[in-house]
Amino acid sequence: MKKRTLCLLLAILMTLLPGCRVRTTLIETNEPEIQTADAQETVQQPEETPPQEEPEESPEAEIPDEEPVTDPDAPSVEAEDSDRRTFEEDSSGEMIPDAEIPVFEPVEPPAEVQVPEEGEGGEPVDVIADDAELDTTETVPADEADRLGTDEEGEVADSQQTYYLTLLDSRLGALFECKRLYVYWETPEEYRTVLNGSREHQIILGAGAYDVSSKLLEENLTVDAGWVTRKNPDVIVKVIDRAMLEQGASICRELADRPEWAGITAVRQGNVLLIAEDLLNTQAGQIGAMLYLAKLMYPDQMTDVDPDEALRALTEEASGTAASGNYVYGL
Repeated sequence: MKKRTLCLLLAILMTLLPGCRVRTTLIETNEPEIQTADAQETVQQPEETPPQEEPEESPEAEIPDEEPVTDPDAPSVEAEDSDRRTFEEDSSGEMIPDAEIPVFEPVEPPAEVQVPEEGEGGEPVDVIADDAELDTTETVPADEADRLGTDEEGEVADSQQTYYLTLLDSRLGALFECKRLYVYWETPEEYRTVLNGSREHQIILGAGAYDVSSKLLEENLTVDAGWVTRKNPDVIVKVIDRAMLEQGASICRELADRPEWAGITAVRQGNVLLIAEDLLNTQAGQIGAMLYLAKLMYPDQMTDVDPDEALRALTEEASGTAASGNYVYGL
């Protein structure tokens, strides 16, 4: 802009002074040329140098910080900014920070050992405890056992009931578990079995066998043919009225012909026993039922035992009158 103005002034001066010559000299300046508005602005930005990326450190160069080894015996240090526990002032317990004794539930002290009392001469005297049982036993030689009515182990039987219960235990108590048979006991009601702990259940156990219904609840004692088949008992006991024993053969056949019973072990081997219901009403009759059942299941262990004779001896001792007639029927 200044350059053009200077040229214009010189042109005007030359017109005013026609006889004069003016020599003009353009002097370049270092000022940057400013373009007019008609021209496009061109601004060259200096090239920026791209930032150099810092080389990544290789993972091998990183050395993990080793965890300090804690000495288990070193005393604990409490941090200043750690939370502190507070307790109620009226609490009934007391905590000791450095206590090392564990707390256990109280244990009942052992029962005191009673020391035998001494007699006049300083010798100990036998004292009978208040809760002591009054029963006692006496041992005798084996050759006198038969004469006294005892078993071979020499324990004196104070009654026929004790004798036969001891005999059952001595003959069948040593049976291996795999040798013990399973019994399905049916009451007079069809497919109605017995409850664990009942008198019938005790008869089965006393005869050295297992009760297949021992795990049933009272509301589940009515079973079906499928349940009995799955249990596959070795022996079937059916309780009936004594007057029906005369028809024992036909009743046993009816049991064997029940649906799905043909493959049961008890039916195939003929181990079906009918017992008169009134035999179970007395303790003497229940022991007699044990002997009949044991004789059927384990004949080798009961070869010298006659259940009919045993029942007469048991009932005569209990009531003064020996039982007569038939109380059981078996295939």
